[in-house]
Amino acid sequence: MGNGALNSFHIFIIKNIMVGIYKITNPEGKMYIGYSKKIETRWESHKNAQHKANYKLKESLTKYGGDSHQFEIIEEVDISSLNRSQGDAFLRKRERYWIKKLDTFYNGLNSNGGGSGCNSHTEESKRKISEANSKPKPDDFGVNRKKWQHTEEFKEKVKNAPRCPILMYDLKNNFIQEFPNQQKAADFIGVKKQAIWNVLNNFVNRSGIPITQIRGYKFIYKK
Repeated sequence: MGNGALNSFHIFIIKNIMVGIYKITNPEGKMYIGYSKKIETRWESHKNAQHKANYKLKESLTKYGGDSHQFEIIEEVDISSLNRSQGDAFLRKRERYWIKKLDTFYNGLNSNGGGSGCNSHTEESKRKISEANSKPKPDDFGVNRKKWQHTEEFKEKVKNAPRCPILMYDLKNNFIQEFPNQQKAADFIGVKKQAIWNVLNNFVNRSGIPITQIRGYKFIYKK
């Protein structure tokens, strides 16, 4: 989509305020999925770095420029019959659907599976949380938690907890080993967890070069 087409598109949606799911595609063909209740202003906020998008999209916009990205609405959503919480929940559900369908988390510009962020609680859950917090707490509240929370056994359990499995390969793409989480992979080769995260997410270093390996190994998320 050229700049002329994009401008025409903006003229159309300004006159017809739209709610729904949108897609941003960079020059490499990598996609980002998002949702908005006012899509006509969301693209401009992305381009001008006013919207706090995830780091992958920000890096892409910085590297290639906003005008080099293609912006499309892929699903218009009618939430006029829903209250605010219901509307937000439905939009998050549709966002997760498209992120999974187009594989934009593992092989795109989304940094999570979608549907996260503020305002994720329903009015009912907010009420229950408020009621629970307003009740008086017993004198020994939290004592037992503090006892087990800081034991070496607990720390080791958290450290080794299975989260998103990590696959390890050498530079010739030979499979080496699977790890339950980033920390275990980092311990295996003797680096900080951040170094594994950098490789998994192709973090761009200060020279503008994506980090694709660490100590002769590559890591990817297990799908």
